[in-house]
Amino acid sequence: MFEDLRIVYVTNSDFDARIVAGRLESEGIAVLVQQEPAGSALGITVGILGEVKVAVRTEDYERALAILDDIPDETLLPDGQEDDDPEE
Repeated sequence: MFEDLRIVYVTNSDFDARIVAGRLESEGIAVLVQQEPAGSALGITVGILGEVKVAVRTEDYERALAILDDIPDETLLPDGQEDDDPEE
């Protein structure tokens, strides 16, 4: 099923990778979420071992990028703001 893969998203958050994967799957695109086994087993979330990659088949690559480009960046926090800061 996954012979020729292209990476469409890289993060250090398994949660974020699963959200992206779910979005693509909801559009009918098969995805593979992958993290280095050592990083996953040890709970590493930084550096190369902490990277979580979302990959799709080559034939779905352009469509996947278009879908991800249409997602607004509303969830990104401005520099210096923490998740638990009161609304400003």
